[in-house]
Parts: sequence; structure tokens; C-alpha cells
Amino acid sequence: MRHTQAAQTSMNELAPVELTVTTAALENAIGLLAIHFPEKFHLEAWRALTAECDRREAGLPARPIRLARQRFDDLPPNVKAVLRGQTATP
Repeated sequence: MRHTQAAQTSMNELAPVELTVTTAALENAIGLLAIHFPEKFHLEAWRALTAECDRREAGLPARPIRLARQRFDDLPPNVKAVLRGQTATP
């Protein structure tokens, strides 16, 4: 079966985003997201980020953070930048 370009693009848009971030970047992203009412507007991302932070604080090894593509795309630009390893601007 051959996939069309549109079908491949659609599949890529649905693929989850996997992020490997340092603990400092994770804490920075959580701090930046906290001012955007995360429990109301970014619940899935907030839970994923804070759960990974809790794991690391408990001394467990870091692991990639997986978010649905749409949830990642919905994040504020400065939070996405930090999670991508870029410098965030306020």
C-alpha cells in the first residue's frame, strides 16, 4: 500500500512529540508554564512535565517526556523553546 503525501503529513501531525530535556530546562519550562493557568489550559502538558520533575526529584533516572502533538503545539512559545533546548524569551 502506498501512502500519499497528504496521508504521511497527517500521520506526522498525529505523532506524539518526544522531548529529552535537562532537569534545569524542565524546571524552567514548568515555571514559565505556571503563569498560564496550566491546570485549565494545558492540563496534559502540565501533568507530564510535573510528573517527570517529581520522578527526577525522587532520584529516578530521567526519561523522555511524551506529549500529543496538539498539546505541544498549544503550549506558549517560550515554553516550547525551553523544551526544545532553545533560549526562552518572556
